[in-house]
Amino acid sequence: MTLAERILIRLGIAPKPMFDVAYGIGKAKTILVGNKLGIFEKLSGGPLSAQELAAELDISEYGLSLLLDALWGVGYLERNQGKYKNAKVAQKWLVESSPQYTGNLLRHIDDLWESIGWLDEAVKAGKPVRNFYDYLSKHPTAWRNYTLGQRDIAKAIVGEIVSKVKLPPQARTLLDLGGAHGYYSVAFCRKYPDLTALVIDFESPVAIGQEVVNQEGTDERVSFKVGNYINDDIGSGYDVALLSSIVHGDPPDTNIATMKKVYGALNPGGIIVINEILSYRGKKESESGLLFALNMLVNTPRGKAYSYDVVRGWLRDAGFTSIRRVDLKRLPAYSLLLATRPT
Repeated sequence: MTLAERILIRLGIAPKPMFDVAYGIGKAKTILVGNKLGIFEKLSGGPLSAQELAAELDISEYGLSLLLDALWGVGYLERNQGKYKNAKVAQKWLVESSPQYTGNLLRHIDDLWESIGWLDEAVKAGKPVRNFYDYLSKHPTAWRNYTLGQRDIAKAIVGEIVSKVKLPPQARTLLDLGGAHGYYSVAFCRKYPDLTALVIDFESPVAIGQEVVNQEGTDERVSFKVGNYINDDIGSGYDVALLSSIVHGDPPDTNIATMKKVYGALNPGGIIVINEILSYRGKKESESGLLFALNMLVNTPRGKAYSYDVVRGWLRDAGFTSIRRVDLKRLPAYSLLLATRPT
């Protein structure tokens, strides 16, 4: 979108709904398809023409040329004398060798593309047309995209989280509920040499998480257990409990039970760290949180984006004290909720 278009929309001269919908959907799908076809990865080595790239990808040169021009138009490619190369944004975020790579997350979002088309049916019924977790169980590739996509998010914010969360001096054990990829546990163990971590999650994400931890060289300190934190015994004697992006997936009664369960699993003086997309950003309702709530409606029968006040109430009722909130800057949609089990 050009500066002139933005000004005309802001002045109410150009039709904002048309640009929001037509431009937004087209731009999103263009980037998703570019990522899915491996275009950014292929161009990471240098410029290629549409003909050269089509031959490497074994796809239509005509169709690819249209996509390449669209990716140039939205700022993800550069074009010069018939050849294309990655723009800085693509080279930084969509090339796998980059430390900031987010391509897995985009593949996960592409997996969600069909279900968002059923939003009208989900709104009318007040429940999803399909259960995303059932879909994941039948599609191993989607499980992988989801798990590694969550790892992409973790890579973006874990440095800020570790800097904001000060563990108790006596901390030796960390419980990572629904931690899947294990990347948060890896980061905490790296900062605290005496810390070990246990990740509890379902079988498919645990297998992927084992790969991640092995690649990071922390497999001796980060271990995994296949299980369901809602129904299964999670153990006890922990100094830290991490709940990252799981609260939004459960209904209130389950979250209340989980908070109480975690409270009982922590040692006195232990802390709980909740990393979540909340429905409010400070005192204002969050656009990302409100849109995310619709995503939850479409994909899961149980969860939603909750407000800080609601989650704080659950923590307080479970017995936690010193409850506070930290809004993250690296990914503004996310916030931390920190609380302590009294000594």
